[in-house]
Amino acid sequence: MHFDLVVVVDWSAAASKGPKKPTADRCWIAWQNQSHSSEAEYFPTRSACMKRLHALVSDCPGSAILAFDFPFGYPYGSGLKGGRAAAKLIQQHLISNEDDTNNRFLAANVLNKQISASPGPFWGHPASMEFEQLTRKKPTFQHPFPEWRVSEKYLKDRGYPIMNVWQLYGQGSVGSQTLTGLHELIRFAELTDIAQRARFWPFETQWDLKLDGIILAETWPSLSDHNAIDHPIKDARQVLACRNWITKTLKEKTPSALFGAPDLSQTDLLRCEKEEGWIMGVGSEGL
Repeated sequence: MHFDLVVVVDWSAAASKGPKKPTADRCWIAWQNQSHSSEAEYFPTRSACMKRLHALVSDCPGSAILAFDFPFGYPYGSGLKGGRAAAKLIQQHLISNEDDTNNRFLAANVLNKQISASPGPFWGHPASMEFEQLTRKKPTFQHPFPEWRVSEKYLKDRGYPIMNVWQLYGQGSVGSQTLTGLHELIRFAELTDIAQRARFWPFETQWDLKLDGIILAETWPSLSDHNAIDHPIKDARQVLACRNWITKTLKEKTPSALFGAPDLSQTDLLRCEKEEGWIMGVGSEGL
């Protein structure tokens, strides 16, 4: 294996602490190092999950992959960018506490005001809430930038049921995971003992050219078949299946199968590397 540690994270944007008993729709991880392959681990809060990730990378002086199941960027031209830049912008508006209470809908409303005079692009919130420029139902998309990232459109055009970054609430939505996830990743990446090693892929790695240190990457667990794994909770099966896929690919191929630049036009390639991000293995031999 080309990395000393591989961790896959199933994220949660929940606004309250989860139960002690493992349950769906909370944070889960699966990991593997050079000598051990873990079972799925459950965390009732995002802060507990991040503390576990910190412990794992602290015990690993070599290279590591931390793969998260939420988008790392926003469509080109939206002004939100991706990776560290997007995370720092979100950090200015989003508050998330130790018990997972957070103001993600209010933060999205503020971002909407900054992005456009029209409703959106973020949308979706509980019926009990009301905001000036964040609508409960999807508004007509009328903005001078694409609704979908290049990576999302790539998969969508091939029949994959992927969601985009704007929907914050409702089944399958990933917008809230992106807001809360990038918020936590910038905290993590700026920890004193990690700051010199953490790199957001592909924004800070030139795709597969600088893969030393701690690589923070985007994955989509739905690309891995989890049906053969024996666990009652889908989230657990997915992190295990995705971890197995990554480690198997790294054993049988080179890291470029996961992190190499996809076969895109030069324009799209630059958009993904500089602003939107990409999904591990998509558009390469790794998928």
